[in-house]
Amino acid sequence: MAEEWFERSFREDYVLVYRHRDDSAADSEIANLLERLPIKSTGRVLDLCCGSGRHSRALARRGYEVVGVDLSPVLLQLAEEQNTYPQLSFARCDMRHIPYRDEFDIVVNLFTSFGYFSSDEENAQVVRNMAQALKVNGEVVIDYLNPAYVKQHLVPHSTKEVSGMLIEEKRWIEDEAVKKRILIRDDPAAQPREYLEQVRLFSVEQMTAMLELAGFGQIQVFGNYQFEPYIASQSPRMIFYAIKQ
Repeated sequence: MAEEWFERSFREDYVLVYRHRDDSAADSEIANLLERLPIKSTGRVLDLCCGSGRHSRALARRGYEVVGVDLSPVLLQLAEEQNTYPQLSFARCDMRHIPYRDEFDIVVNLFTSFGYFSSDEENAQVVRNMAQALKVNGEVVIDYLNPAYVKQHLVPHSTKEVSGMLIEEKRWIEDEAVKKRILIRDDPAAQPREYLEQVRLFSVEQMTAMLELAGFGQIQVFGNYQFEPYIASQSPRMIFYAIKQ
């Protein structure tokens, strides 16, 4: 079976491309989230698609018992190397097939770690898995992009230099998804390494319907990390908060 884009993309180069997304950014995001949302102040948290564990560490630092889950061995190894918390552990699995049932108080899915699959059914399965992992009255937070904002503010082409490498990014919208091609060159003459990322553009209505079908209620939508109300034409994010019924 052909390797899916996310199996190839989340490796060593990913850490370079997104190096500006660091622990201090994650820490302030979690601080805001806990301050602005009526979230339980203790309990077990599942960080679904934890990457190198930035948000997992920020949650563990605040006393939560955290399990970070990701598919990328490279990012999980980085997470393990930086883990100093006894109440934080990491596990490798695909978010379409997670083994947890009725055991978490909170599930977080942050930094646009949703909509990776080409079929709507697979994306809906991820939402069902979040519900399944939660206890009744458990809480979910999904930090996802706002499609209207993405379409309005899409930067078709950009370049940057990181650690002596040239990183070129091309972005476009096709088949109801935002796609990004990343080319990384160690030197101008070398063949670039190429990666593709794609995220399905679900509307607020589609996301809400998926959450409801999975058994979530009391759904709220915020437009940014200050947790201001979501406004389709202006908000950079769609951050969903809901409770398992």
